[in-house]
Amino acid sequence: MDMDIREGTLTPETFAGLRAACGMPELEPALIERAISSSLAVFSAVAGSRTVGMARLVGDGAFVFLLCDLLVVPLWRRRGIGSLLVETVVGRAKTFMPSGRAVVVSLFSASGREGFYTRLGFTELPATGLGAGMQMFCL
Repeated sequence: MDMDIREGTLTPETFAGLRAACGMPELEPALIERAISSSLAVFSAVAGSRTVGMARLVGDGAFVFLLCDLLVVPLWRRRGIGSLLVETVVGRAKTFMPSGRAVVVSLFSASGREGFYTRLGFTELPATGLGAGMQMFCL
């Protein structure tokens, strides 16, 4: 497979196309553009000339990091692309921390996809000593 991970090349149009290919709701272009520009890092998985996946690292650049928008086009899944994107995001998060300091990267898994993340070293919450991952949708 001729595929590589690129940083900083994802366009709002490509982001929107990946969301659509993965069955996610449409977002306004201005929101997508703001999401990209506000991220600590944005990675694209590119096969040939086609972007087939993406992931974003967001946070404060100090000690709060969140893996967001891990998307892989369905026809390209189960080829290691998602794993490579997660490893790339985690690797980038480590660059923000001083040597010897632990890095915590959080995420919100899609329902039923938790096993993918546990295979990569993430802990499903709640866990001993850790509370449940939580979120609120506000309209």
